[in-house]
Parts: sequence; C-alpha cells; structure tokens
Amino acid sequence: MAPKTRPTAIRRAVLATTICALAAVPFPALAVTNCEGLTLYGNAKNEGLCRTLSPTTQNLWVCGLTDGATDVHVTFNRGTPMHLTVRINPGNPTCEGNTPIGGAFPGALTMPGAPANICGVDPLNWLTRLNAVAQMAAGGSTLCEEPFRTMIGNGRMTPADAQTYINQCRNGEAPPPPPACP
Repeated sequence: MAPKTRPTAIRRAVLATTICALAAVPFPALAVTNCEGLTLYGNAKNEGLCRTLSPTTQNLWVCGLTDGATDVHVTFNRGTPMHLTVRINPGNPTCEGNTPIGGAFPGALTMPGAPANICGVDPLNWLTRLNAVAQMAAGGSTLCEEPFRTMIGNGRMTPADAQTYINQCRNGEAPPPPPACP
C-alpha cells in the first residue's frame, strides 16, 4: 500500500500554486449594477450625452457618446461589465481600446487604473461627463423607468426601443427572481 503522504503533498502543492496564482490576479473594481447602468443610460440619453442608445434586444447595450471617425461609447449588459471603448475609424479600426467603469450612479463612477489616453482620447474626461449626469426624479414611475418614459414623450426614443429598457428595469438584477430596479 502506497503511503498517504504523497497525495497529501500533491494536494498541498496544487493548493499553494492556486493561492499564488490568485494573489497575482487583481480584484476587479466594484461593478456598476445593471439597475444603475440602465438608469445612467436613460438619464444620459435624456441629457444628450448619449447620442445613440441601442435597444436591449442587441447583444450589448451601447450608449454612443460620439459620431464620426473617433467612436467613443459605453457598453454593458447582464453578462458584460460596464466599460468605455474608443475606436478610431470604426468601420476598419486603426486603433481600439477600452477601460472598465466601476463605482455607482449617480455621481460615483470610477475608472481604476484607466490609461492616460486610449487612442488619443482621455477616458477620464468622459468619466467626468458621465458623473455629471443628473438622476431624474421618479415621478410616476421608478428611477430606472422614468427617463425612458420621458424620452417617449419628448420624441428622443421610439416607444419600442424605450420599452426594451423599461423591461430590463423591471427585470432588475436578473437572473430571476429579481426585484425590479428602484
């Protein structure tokens, strides 16, 4: 019968290797919640910071911040943490990069470890603009739904596209059973 010390030694070596590997991996920044991201998008579109807002039926939910040869946008969905992306010449990118966005909306978004620039664009300038977005009062709805309802009324978003966001607000922090977003 083989001695029991050998399997124990192997387990200890594997455990030590795993601990060392995990220690080398930085912890991600506190992620922006889905509800805060949805609420940010609605308010940023209402204020005109988001020039475009994709329907949530797309794979990624995109707030387009610029038009033209320099594409700057914020992206997230239920499986993808929020991040800022910069692309030069979006159709055939000559430069592309991104940085994660953490923290909380309103006014406390962060970009820990963000580079000084991405393709010549200062990401912290965009972070300042995102943090300046005011949160609309709930009115007759929730904080998450209200900006999308307002956009329907002022013609800034089609009812169908706005409804995709309202549905996500109602789904809250899915997977089910989630409470609806505040």
